[in-house]
Amino acid sequence: MGGTVSSSRSSDVAPPAINGQVLDMVHRDGRDDLYDDTKDIGRLRSTALFIGNVDFPAQTLRGRLNRSLHRIPLADGTRLDAVITFDTQTVTGARLLLAAMWMVEQQKSDEVAEVLQLASKCRYCTLPVNITADDINIHADKTAYSFIARVLAQLMVVGRHVHFGDGSCLQFYRHGNEVRAIKDEPGFRLTVDPPPAADHLYQQHRLEHDPPVRDRIYYYNDGMWLSHSCASINASVSSLVKDKILDHFKQTHQIDDTGIFLNRYVGGGRLDGPLTQSPHAPVAECTTTLSLHGGDVRELVLTDNSHPFVAWISIADTGNNTVFATVWTTETAAPGVSEYAPFKDRFPLTTWVARVVLEVVAPFVFDGQVQQQQPQVQPPQQQQPQ
Repeated sequence: MGGTVSSSRSSDVAPPAINGQVLDMVHRDGRDDLYDDTKDIGRLRSTALFIGNVDFPAQTLRGRLNRSLHRIPLADGTRLDAVITFDTQTVTGARLLLAAMWMVEQQKSDEVAEVLQLASKCRYCTLPVNITADDINIHADKTAYSFIARVLAQLMVVGRHVHFGDGSCLQFYRHGNEVRAIKDEPGFRLTVDPPPAADHLYQQHRLEHDPPVRDRIYYYNDGMWLSHSCASINASVSSLVKDKILDHFKQTHQIDDTGIFLNRYVGGGRLDGPLTQSPHAPVAECTTTLSLHGGDVRELVLTDNSHPFVAWISIADTGNNTVFATVWTTETAAPGVSEYAPFKDRFPLTTWVARVVLEVVAPFVFDGQVQQQQPQVQPPQQQQPQ
């Protein structure tokens, strides 16, 4: 990617300046940091009349790129350079470096960063992901990049660095307007931004840069990615990808869980909220969330790389104002505790982080507290004729 460079004779216009420094002098005395005040060097190169006088050495552009990566904070306060970097061996030359700068400085990266952080926690990638020239060149230019939703375009760049350990990876394949994920086969096609009903939760909270997506992809426990006969819709592209990561992880790791059917309004509606609020809204004390199956399931990830295990909560709408709440974990069982002991005794760390999120619902999940019978609304009685 990169803009078309025009040129003009040096006599056409006086040399430009940034903070009083003439651009053709910026490279002297280590003053390349003055470029940090220019919002978009790619745009500057393609539009300035004086471009014939401006030279951007690779070292200058690399310095600007590295500073931008370190300066830009993500939603959780992490710096972007903790999640992605650009390969110093292949991302060289003005065209690639300007493209990298445009991706970093002109595009938000929070959604993709959450995907990579979850993949890292599941040991499917190592952070920071090292983006190469081949990754950048997946998109022919900015027009091709911008033709699809931003988050999908970004995942096409970084996805193949998420390796599932069985020869498969989170790779995307583009055939004109069609995009496939994981396998380049028709059954792995993604339907991006399908038209749900106007009053559907996903339509009400649709994000243009991270729209809903329908797919048939699932991981079977005998070690294969397959295409299901029935399609499922996820709240967003990023939610879909996080679902595939957790799906594979759950099928290939030792997972312990505990679950219970509860009225969705128990505890003041703590379990109802995640299913009815915006599927993109963050949930306090969770590292990331995802919404799938048309909004019937919300999953809340509890752990990050500071925890020695992976744990998350699933809340599934089962109808009749009832949900099934499940806590999943890879925590090693506490030593000396019977395998028949309550979940809270075998997995105390998971129980602790889950209690913080479940709040008043936690005693129903972990302590055996019994919910009060919800009052039944009686239909009005008809008066008997006299």
